[in-house]
Amino acid sequence: MVEGKRVLYLVDKSGFGGVQTIAYTLIRHLVDEQIEMDFFFLRNINDRFGMEDRCEPNVFYSRAKWRYSLRPFFEILRFVREKKVTILHLNGNKSIILGLVIKKFFHPTIKIIAHEHGGVFDYSRWYAAFLKIFSGYFDLFITISNYRKQFLVKRCLVIPSAIRVIDNFVDPARLAFASTCRSGHSARCCLGGDNPLVIGYVGGLSKIKGCDVLIRALPLLRERISNFRVLIAGDGPARMELEKLVATLGLEDIVSFLGFVDPPGKAYAQFDMMVIPSRSEEGPICLYEAWMMGLPVVASDAPVLNERIRDGETGILFQSENPSDLAEKICSVYCNPDVAAHIREGGGREAERHTVERYRSDLREVYLSV
Repeated sequence: MVEGKRVLYLVDKSGFGGVQTIAYTLIRHLVDEQIEMDFFFLRNINDRFGMEDRCEPNVFYSRAKWRYSLRPFFEILRFVREKKVTILHLNGNKSIILGLVIKKFFHPTIKIIAHEHGGVFDYSRWYAAFLKIFSGYFDLFITISNYRKQFLVKRCLVIPSAIRVIDNFVDPARLAFASTCRSGHSARCCLGGDNPLVIGYVGGLSKIKGCDVLIRALPLLRERISNFRVLIAGDGPARMELEKLVATLGLEDIVSFLGFVDPPGKAYAQFDMMVIPSRSEEGPICLYEAWMMGLPVVASDAPVLNERIRDGETGILFQSENPSDLAEKICSVYCNPDVAAHIREGGGREAERHTVERYRSDLREVYLSV
């Protein structure tokens, strides 16, 4: 066994999202048989989405009921002491702050890794100021994009050698349902045919995800394509506002909100095209899943989608927050089968690079290096 390596993987909350998807996958796939790992969620919100808690012996949920409760802090302190944890892998702002406090005041020899997923507050001035002051206490930063790495170096003054870029991955288990029931959809992403074009979205419903941009593009798209539907799979704080927008624009007949879909393969199986209208992203797992599913992708040119997608090769980019340009780009893919086929093939090749095995190997190297 790798002597003394025990990792506590902290996540701010349960539920669904990119960080949670990574954690759930790692729970099923050990990073290394010689590295012990436990998973701790600082807040349990599974019941909001009808999700069941994980029952594995190395998965723990805080008993805290309040978002800003200090109870998780004392639970983690006790866990670190009793389990002799040597590495804290921190995912989310609260986890990062708690990990820093634990190292600075209670366990100075523990190693702490800040995993920068680029959340909504992670580019703010207060967070940059926080890291400028305390970055020296962190043993390593993991980012999922070069864009985020540059932010840490230039705005937060983190030394480049303390940053490791590890891209996200595709977990085939999340798509198993789709692979058995999806058939003929790719052929429909082109002009003609009796079946409607199905435009899909998978992800959280918050302002930063840009679903309002997609919805505002639909009246313009209706002028060009007569037979299409839009399926929105996901949930979040903006759902009610988005449903009101659909009603205001008279789109109830073509837009359906599916809510949280588990596994997401059930949603992908219904799509002919994937749209990612985000105002900002980091390493969107939905992009890699769409590629693996053979779906042509139309996405905003916001960071870091413009880093992940090669325009015209692995997807089509539209001007961020521009519904008119989004409608035009959707139409260009729909009306040009050769374009759709080309970006579908390019995305498929790209998906092959984003494997769980590669991610586990990268993470193993990180744990052994600190």
